[in-house]
Amino acid sequence: MDSDNPKYRGDMPTNPTLTEVFNRNKLRHCSLELSSNKPVPLDVFEGLKVNFCSVIWLGSYDTKPEEIASMKLAKDLISRGHTVVLHVTARNNTKNSLSKVLDYAKFIGVRNLLCLRGGSQECKLQESKYDFPHTPDMLKYIKANYGDHFEICVAGFPYKHPDSKTLEDDMKFLKEKCDAGAKYIITQAGFSYDIYKQFLTTIRKNKINLPVIPGVYVIQSVVDFCLLKKLCKVPQDDPAIEFVKENKDKDDEIAAFGWKLSTEIVKKLIQDTDFLPPHIFSMNEFRAIENFLKSLREHK
Repeated sequence: MDSDNPKYRGDMPTNPTLTEVFNRNKLRHCSLELSSNKPVPLDVFEGLKVNFCSVIWLGSYDTKPEEIASMKLAKDLISRGHTVVLHVTARNNTKNSLSKVLDYAKFIGVRNLLCLRGGSQECKLQESKYDFPHTPDMLKYIKANYGDHFEICVAGFPYKHPDSKTLEDDMKFLKEKCDAGAKYIITQAGFSYDIYKQFLTTIRKNKINLPVIPGVYVIQSVVDFCLLKKLCKVPQDDPAIEFVKENKDKDDEIAAFGWKLSTEIVKKLIQDTDFLPPHIFSMNEFRAIENFLKSLREHK
């Protein structure tokens, strides 16, 4: 099932693994998440000096791999010399479709995956409906069929996964993902540096020793806050949430607060060598990210 598929033979560029990237690049540059559902202005992106970029999964089990927008973007980025982490979701794939996706990913040079369960509505059916009900099921399949070709990242949730009833359950599920073959943890966003630090302390107490890449949103508006509050399941008494509630009709103040908060978080994470450099969730707002990273470098 590995990519001996004659359809995918030929000379294609091959990405380095994340381990190779981190070993050769001692500068603590941020990395960036991209989406194929919005334009990627490569002239701006290529000036950002990032360690690697991840590409959000927008595929489906009934689409040919070479026709999936995120695969097209990954191929283009790799051909330009950028290190790519390809997102792949468990419940959006069958064993057959995942094999096709990974054969093609290997052909275009992908060496790194971020493996996720999947959060779209089609991923909300009963577990028995899926070949891979949970992320560890997919990880085990990948390791069994592709060995160590792909370095695998999994998601961590600083506020606890929304489907976990307790923090203990959340740590158990995270450890299952790590034990199934993961090499790195990329976190969901937090609204303070202390949240990330507490997450790191908690996973270490639970014998989860993988390197952690903290994921950060650069918050620019009340819409961002509301979206992140929903995605990250941020507690209602979090200071950031309280600020937004008190200033919900003051867009400029919220934008300024969000920018300042994100800057403080990223500065501390870059300086904290217990973490790998942070991963910025860009929403393809490249000009804003360009200004954000520029301001970080100017105020080191």
